[in-house]
Amino acid sequence: MILVTGATGFLGSYLAKDLVRKGEKVRALKRASSRFDLLGDFASQIEWVEADLLDVTSLENAVDGVEKIYHCAGVFSPSHSQRENAMLTNAEGTANLFNIALDKKVKKVLHVSSTIALGLPLNNASIDENYYSPVDKLRFDYFKGKRYAELEAWRANAEGLNVVIVNPGGIIGAGYWDHQPLNTFPIVYNGLKFYTEGSNGFLDVRDATQVMIQLMDSDTNGERFILISENVLLKDFLNMIADALKVERPKYKVSKSLSALAWRYEYMRSLVLNKAPEFTADDMRIARILFNYSNAKVIKATGHKFRTVQQSINETAKVFLESKSKGTDFGTF
Repeated sequence: MILVTGATGFLGSYLAKDLVRKGEKVRALKRASSRFDLLGDFASQIEWVEADLLDVTSLENAVDGVEKIYHCAGVFSPSHSQRENAMLTNAEGTANLFNIALDKKVKKVLHVSSTIALGLPLNNASIDENYYSPVDKLRFDYFKGKRYAELEAWRANAEGLNVVIVNPGGIIGAGYWDHQPLNTFPIVYNGLKFYTEGSNGFLDVRDATQVMIQLMDSDTNGERFILISENVLLKDFLNMIADALKVERPKYKVSKSLSALAWRYEYMRSLVLNKAPEFTADDMRIARILFNYSNAKVIKATGHKFRTVQQSINETAKVFLESKSKGTDFGTF
């Protein structure tokens, strides 16, 4: 039996579907309010357990009889009022899961972290699996939450649990269009005028799940792998999306002073509309940083051939436009 946390979310849903296609017995966590749109007919082929990462008793029941765990669940909140809960879930929830996995002698856990857990590129450093900027240099709450969750994974590994960590970059694919990072597609479609000078590593969600399964099924233990296809300037990334959606490209570069005004305006707008902001001060600051990641290790270990960012964007844009024509707030490959 394989347990997947976060199976109703973006990455986890694609992983769960791949595992079912592979003939695996899959159990997954859900909440009472969980939606299953991204899973479609696959939802009925999964054993569902209502559990919460912060509820140890429910987690213990979920892990009973499980041999492998894919830990995809994580909380991201752009809202200042919810960041404490997000960090608690990402760190304490991960600690709970790994403690139970150790106690129940689970064979292996694959922990989904993020490239941001590796930190900021100090002195314009290129980032590989050996890179870690100091915690006091992380600056952003989401960075810290992901780093602390990773530390729990490494701690469990030191205590005898087989663990592999993956650090995906920006994941591209079809899902809930109002969720980050997929909300970039409707934002560009609706007439985004501005771009920033930063860069990031990106990959297709289908590549992420295929590599995750390959690493889980291998003898790999106590290793981390950065998952990206390529590094792309954010200006080029937005232009590719605009072209794929057949809308005007963003044409105004965001200066530091303009970004400060922009996130404040968005914050006030979100209060008036009583909805989460589409971007925050942290988002604007991060978007000006040049991140450059290496995927050499994962390619050497798996031989996987990643889709290009252009291909992923084109295919995602096609599904986005189809879902708009149907009036739905999500899409899938």
